[in-house]
Amino acid sequence: MTMSIADGGIETALTDRLGQHLREFAAFELLDTAAGRIALTEYYAPFIAVARQQALPLVLDTPTWRANADWGERLGYRADALARINADAVAFVRELDEESPVGAPEIVVNGCVGPRTDEYVAGQRMTAGEAEEYHAPQVRALAEAGADRVTSVTTLDAAEGIGVVRAALAARVPGAVSFIVGADGLLADGSTLDAAIAEVDAATEGGAVGFLVNCAHPAEAARALERAHGAPELERLIGFRLNAARAGTDSADSAADFAAAEIALRNAAPSAHVFGGCCGTDVDHISALARAMGERPTAG
Repeated sequence: MTMSIADGGIETALTDRLGQHLREFAAFELLDTAAGRIALTEYYAPFIAVARQQALPLVLDTPTWRANADWGERLGYRADALARINADAVAFVRELDEESPVGAPEIVVNGCVGPRTDEYVAGQRMTAGEAEEYHAPQVRALAEAGADRVTSVTTLDAAEGIGVVRAALAARVPGAVSFIVGADGLLADGSTLDAAIAEVDAATEGGAVGFLVNCAHPAEAARALERAHGAPELERLIGFRLNAARAGTDSADSAADFAAAEIALRNAAPSAHVFGGCCGTDVDHISALARAMGERPTAG
C-alpha cells in the first residue's frame, strides 16, 4: 500500500511556530479572521511542500478538533455557527489542494472530530448511542462539505469511536478512529488497543475504514502494540500520528529519532501506511518521516 505522510500537531505548531493564541486550544476560530486564515495557510503550506518534494500523498486534518457542541459553547459558538465553521474548514483545506499544480501528490482532506472531553471520568462517559447523537452534527457538516473522510481523534474509549463511525456511516462518509494510549499502552478505560478495535468493529460491522493511534509518544504506542501480542486486530491499524515527547516530560525526541521510532511501529502493524505528528511535532518531524519512508521498503 502507498505510504502517506500527514501534517503535524496543528495546535502546538500554531502556538509555538506561528505565535497564535488559541482559546481552549481551538484552532477553528482562526477561520473567522483574515489574520487567522493567513496563519492557517502558513501552518499547512510547509507540509504540502514536503509532500511535493518527496512525491508522497498527504493527509491534512481540518482545524476542527474543538468544533463540537460542548467546546463550541465554551467559546460562544452555537450549533449553526459550528456547522458553518466545520464546512468552512473543509473548504479551506480543499482550496489548498486545488491550488496544487497538475500532477502534484494527492491531498486527502480528513475531517477532524475531537473528543467531547479530554479527561476520562468513568461516570461521565457517553454510551455509543449518546456519542453518535453528540457527534452526528459535526460529522454531517464535514461530510456535506466534501471531506474525504472523518476521523475520531484522541479517542478515549471504544464507545465514542463507535458513535463517530455510526455517524459517519449515516452521513455516507468514510470514518476512522484514532485512539490515544497512555504510558502503560492502554486506553484510558484500561482496554488494550486490540480489544478497543474489536469492540468498534463488532458494533459497526467493520464500518470503520481503519484505526490509528495518536497523541502518544512512539514508545507508548509501541507498548500498546506489545500488549496486543500480534492480535489480528492490528491488521486494522492504518497509521500513527504521535507526539514528540512522552507524557509528563518536556524533553522531546529529535526529529530523526521520532521518525525512526514511528516508522518502526510498522513492524508490528504492517498495514499502517499513514504517518504524521501530533503534539510537539511540526515540519521537521514530518520531513524526517518522509525521508525515513524513502529508506524503508514499501509493503504491498
